[in-house]
Order: sequence, then structure tokens, then C-alpha cells
Amino acid sequence: MRIDIHQKKIAFTAKYEIVKEGKTLFRASAKLFRLFSEIRLLREGDEHVLVVIKRLISFFTAKYMLQMSSGSEALFHTVSFWKNHFRCEYRGKTYDIYGHRGRKFSIFKNNKQIAYFVKEAVSYFAGDNYKLIAEDDEDVALLVSFVLIIDSYRSRGRERGPVNFDIGNIFQERPFDESWEVNSVTGKPVRG
Repeated sequence: MRIDIHQKKIAFTAKYEIVKEGKTLFRASAKLFRLFSEIRLLREGDEHVLVVIKRLISFFTAKYMLQMSSGSEALFHTVSFWKNHFRCEYRGKTYDIYGHRGRKFSIFKNNKQIAYFVKEAVSYFAGDNYKLIAEDDEDVALLVSFVLIIDSYRSRGRERGPVNFDIGNIFQERPFDESWEVNSVTGKPVRG
């Protein structure tokens, strides 16, 4: 499946529209006037909050708590600052998010790649855009939360102009697997 995430910076906050095949699945928005960032992911068409993403105290590294509508929680944190490696443990599964040279990130569940996302190189009027490619049977709200966290973490405190360029990461723990892709019929990865 392909999910597109479009950000719009409005005054002091950010709003996101999460789209699959031209249809809006979710909305997300950052709360105003918070010491630490808080993003709420909502299902489109109602006010049901699926995930609340709260930034926790941590200097130089990412540390976020994900509170799911089911009542469960997950901690997202930096494993390696220099190598752009992040981890989240949720419902007995370990999710590793690896930043690669450039603007790509891969998502692994229990050491098996299930998705990747890429940020567009150029953004206009402080709105970032991401493309998320994932297996069909994965938790979309959780994967989108990872993208929102990376966006929040990497863009915090940066003044933005009308046109912005992002060259991406320089360091990486592991190279991007160019042969990994998802078969759109079965949702299972195809190796080249």
C-alpha cells in the first residue's frame, strides 16, 4: 500500500493529511502551546483519537510516548543518534527504523522489513511531504505515527522559509535495500 502524508504549517503548529489512493484516511495535528510536542492522530470524518504522540524529556535524541486508543502504550526512542537508528516496542514486537543516506527510512518489524518512507527533497511554505510504502496487513496508524515522530524530531526549532531543501542524512547504520518492494496484489514483499 502507498500512503501519502502532507504537512501544512499553520502559524505555530503543524497539521497533517494522511491519504491512501486519493482518499483521506487520517488527520493529525500538533497541539499549540506545549513545552514538548504533542500530536494527535484522528480517523477522518470523526473526532476519534487513534494515537496521541507525546515528546518526552531527552536531550539531542528522540524519545516519544505513543498512547493508543486501545489503552496500550509504546516508547519510541533513539538507538543511535549518529547512525539514525530508532526503535519502538509495541505488543511484543520490536520495530526498528533506520535512516539511510538521503531522505529514506526503512521500517523493520522483528528484523524483517515491512515498509519504508521517503521525504520529498523540496517543500513549499514549510509543509513537508512523505510517501510511505508498506505491506497491506500492517498497522497503518502505527507506521504513520513513526513518520510523524521523525518529522517532529527532525524539524523541531527550525525556522522555515517559503521554499526549503532537504539533502537528508549523511550517516547510516545500514544501507537502503533497493531491491525491497511490496507486491500491490498480495501485500507481500518481492525481492529482486
